[in-house]
Amino acid sequence: MVAVGAAPDEVFALARAVVCRWWELEAFWQRERAWGPRLEQVVAATGRWDVQPAGWGVEQWRLLARDVVVFPEVVAVAAALVDGRVQQAAGAAGSGGLLRAGGQGGVERCAVVLGERLGRVWLGEVEAERSAGPLASWVQAVVREQRRGAEAPPQRGQYGLWWVRSSHRPVDVGRGLRLLAERPDGGGGDGAVGGWRAQWAVPRRVGHGRGLERWRAQLFAQGLKEARAHAERFGNLAVAHTDNRAGDGFDLGRWLANRRAKAAWLTAGQAAQLEELDPWWNPPWPLDWQRAWYRARAYVTVHGPVDGGDNLNGLPSRLERWLRHQLTHYQQLHEGQQRLLTDLGLDAGEAERFHAWAGRRRPAADGLAVARAYTARHGHLAVSRPTTLDGFALGTWLNNARIRQRAAGRPTRLGRQLAAVDAWWNPPWPVAWQRTWQACRFHLTGLPDGVMWWPGAPGAEHTFAWLQEQAARRPLLHPGQQRLVDELLPVAGPLLKWRPRISDTAWQTLSPLLPARTHTGGHRPRCERQILEAIVHVAVTGRSWRRLPSVLGDFIVCRRRFLRWQQDGTLHQVAAARLPETDTRWQQQLAAYIRAMA
Repeated sequence: MVAVGAAPDEVFALARAVVCRWWELEAFWQRERAWGPRLEQVVAATGRWDVQPAGWGVEQWRLLARDVVVFPEVVAVAAALVDGRVQQAAGAAGSGGLLRAGGQGGVERCAVVLGERLGRVWLGEVEAERSAGPLASWVQAVVREQRRGAEAPPQRGQYGLWWVRSSHRPVDVGRGLRLLAERPDGGGGDGAVGGWRAQWAVPRRVGHGRGLERWRAQLFAQGLKEARAHAERFGNLAVAHTDNRAGDGFDLGRWLANRRAKAAWLTAGQAAQLEELDPWWNPPWPLDWQRAWYRARAYVTVHGPVDGGDNLNGLPSRLERWLRHQLTHYQQLHEGQQRLLTDLGLDAGEAERFHAWAGRRRPAADGLAVARAYTARHGHLAVSRPTTLDGFALGTWLNNARIRQRAAGRPTRLGRQLAAVDAWWNPPWPVAWQRTWQACRFHLTGLPDGVMWWPGAPGAEHTFAWLQEQAARRPLLHPGQQRLVDELLPVAGPLLKWRPRISDTAWQTLSPLLPARTHTGGHRPRCERQILEAIVHVAVTGRSWRRLPSVLGDFIVCRRRFLRWQQDGTLHQVAAARLPETDTRWQQQLAAYIRAMA
């Protein structure tokens, strides 16, 4: 315990407060199996001395034996609280947003870890039922220390990690017995399950120190009065943490935010008063979600329940977007959130009906996530409409986003987010042109680290022929296209010039396979090699016959010869001939082209 900067007495005092709070809870005793027999053994051992003070009942005996019964758990909890893994589980809930000890998942996660160590796996359920307590206050302190950073010195006093508030300190035996004796019935009744009640659990300060308590009580009473007026008017306490004021300059939003942040410090009576005004005044999810739910409930109250089977059609756009997001992420919602959605008419069955709707729109956040993933994998967003990624119709989604932005005549909010992913996601020219440009750039400069080719990406020969064509028709291109083409031309250099693909050695093998023209006396005309080069060029690049380079001759003549040689089997012989290794690549591409055109 010295290693974590805590004195042993401070750690044990906090552990004792945590365990003694469990001693007080009826939900704990309903599941507890060890304390009952242990308590009976202690009482039986004490009874051997035949000591039975007058007026003593169950409450006195439980209070007297409490520290003996819970001592093993106090030691185990003290060891757990100084464990870094437990502190990490407790602080995991405070990564962002308002710092709330009550209602957050850190207390439940910490209680689950403690339950595993103590052999009480149900401990998380017990802690989840109540937000205030020493464990919740400690979780809040852990989150606060983690946010301060490792270099900052640890806080001391009431904001320190091991501070136990007076309302959380268990009553000492002597003081508790005196308070029980002062009760009208002498404390001899059956008493509470845990053996000590809230009204006498903590010795209250006397003297001048009572003034501070009265002042705090007055402040809470004032805030409660304003909160009650707001709840009577609006039906809830989901007030934004802004400058909203309930009246007379009282900042109700800030007051409620402070109460949520310090929910672990509220007394049981104060927490009950706020819960009476609004059961969800301090929900374990963002307050924005709760405010949106109240708006949805107001709509449902007037127009009736909603359902997911009709794709949420006919709802106000703001409500539709919010409900669509809830149904899309229904499985990730808290159980309490799912119960609240049921009050709107959207239960698990409606969520399934919504997901089964074929034409439903997806939230923008989902599309953005998929767009970012596709860009990280393939380097661009110039995708065709049938493109899908992990079951998400990315091509259709992007096409709809382009249509909406062009109809708006200005960049939309979604469009600006997509532009941050790929500046040319919505070019003023065909998307297919942009996709070919991306492929050409990657062929010239190489794929970036972590980027892979997308299905159906054009090959190098195709993109080089395409770039050569774009350079030839540059004056007809859009200014943005001209800039993109000019970006690639210096890199391409000599690759844009047409070069023969058939080697001289290969031509000596292929020449006898070509049929001789009758009007030449059986001799091979010089243009036959040029025509075969044209056929190979079209097969390799995938370009149309009309875009044949002028150096290869008239495209009509070349295409007619291709059809004739394909029909008489000449091209099949060319594709099957044994040629040098340098010619096998275009030979394989020619064979694939012949099969595709058959």
